[in-house]
Amino acid sequence: MSGTDEGWDESLPRVVGLLRAGLPPSEAWRRAGAAPPRDAAGTLDRAVQAADALAARTGAPLSAMLMAIARAAADEREAHALRRAALAGPRLSARILLWLPLAGVALGALVDPRTLHVLVGTPLGWGLLACAALLTGAGRSWMRRLVRRAEGSGGDADAVVAGTALLAAALAAGAPMDGALRAVAEALDEPGLAALADALPGGSGEPPPPGSRWAPVARAVVPAARAGASPVPSLEAAAGSAARRGRTEAALAAGELGVRVTLPLALCLLPAFVAVGLLPLLVAVVGGVVVASG
Repeated sequence: MSGTDEGWDESLPRVVGLLRAGLPPSEAWRRAGAAPPRDAAGTLDRAVQAADALAARTGAPLSAMLMAIARAAADEREAHALRRAALAGPRLSARILLWLPLAGVALGALVDPRTLHVLVGTPLGWGLLACAALLTGAGRSWMRRLVRRAEGSGGDADAVVAGTALLAAALAAGAPMDGALRAVAEALDEPGLAALADALPGGSGEPPPPGSRWAPVARAVVPAARAGASPVPSLEAAAGSAARRGRTEAALAAGELGVRVTLPLALCLLPAFVAVGLLPLLVAVVGGVVVASG
């Protein structure tokens, strides 16, 4: 997140306390020793930036908006920490495996120093080095893509957590449901959430299909709107469920990464190890035997 080095889940509650004491927003931020984000680097940054306009449009107090963002930020930071912890082992394994071809060179040189001469002093060795370099580069790129994909798992839950938290805060302040949906969607730049307003009773739209990002919000909002009930408890439960789902997806991605790194290992790094470690050693040993026999 942007702003200060301190996490939003630590700085925003202090800002909220000062706002409730009657301080204007700029003074509350200053006295809390924090600063609002200057660029929209993520969903929660956009939410903080738009909190003033969102509070004015929906009627929800700014302090309630920021407190909802603080809870969403705490969930995001917890999910991020768990994701990093779960991926630490597979990520380290991937980095260590990238040194396997170099270990092959060192092993060959240790067993028979003539291996280095075969590698750097013969056309065969040049070809083996080029082949190993290509295989290692391919394996490195493959592993980086796998790690990036695993690191990004569960990220979709952040938008759902922030959206449901802000929507619950707006509705708790008495904002109309369709207006709150459109206002939160505009603040977070989430067209899918705005389309949900058309799926309310009297609208012309359809709820998002099961499995889509905003389906949990639709399940919380649409039945409540039809029954004339408040969807706030359901939205709060949906926010917690989205945060837990993000952590679960991150843990699953970490487990899958530990298995998937075996593919670039088997198809790229082990052949590179053989190319620059075992084959030059074999050529050096066979050549030495032939020379000795001659």
